[in-house]
Amino acid sequence: MPDVGVPGPLEEALTTELRARLDAYTSHMANMEVRKSAQELRAIWVAGNEYLQAAAPWSTIKTDEAQAAMQIRVGLNLIAFYAALAAPFLPDTAEALGNTLGIDVFAWPSDVAHALQVLNAGHAFTVPENLFAKIDDDARAAWEERFSGTR
Repeated sequence: MPDVGVPGPLEEALTTELRARLDAYTSHMANMEVRKSAQELRAIWVAGNEYLQAAAPWSTIKTDEAQAAMQIRVGLNLIAFYAALAAPFLPDTAEALGNTLGIDVFAWPSDVAHALQVLNAGHAFTVPENLFAKIDDDARAAWEERFSGTR
């Protein structure tokens, strides 16, 4: 895990948005509002994706390696954060990410700023296999028949 670079306004805005979204997600989960929980989880994923698009570490690295390293560190911590939040919906995938990152993803993140620093400087991880198998035409057809119900 890279240890250089200083968070700036983009990271502050991301943290602020994620705090609000985590509060909403936690509330929806506590109230067993599954659809609202899933919608909020997707919105959390979108916030992280929008951050990465705005930060563009693939471009930043051309002019500021330290800043790009920090952006990559935030991105990798987003993966850990996402895994913890997605565990109720995708427990096997969350566990696989936790094993890959060498962390416990079943501990609920209560502090976003801390959650975005779980993987700190020097933290080692392994590159995972594909987490989701490609669905080929044969599998799609089999699932369609299996789950289409009777009409």
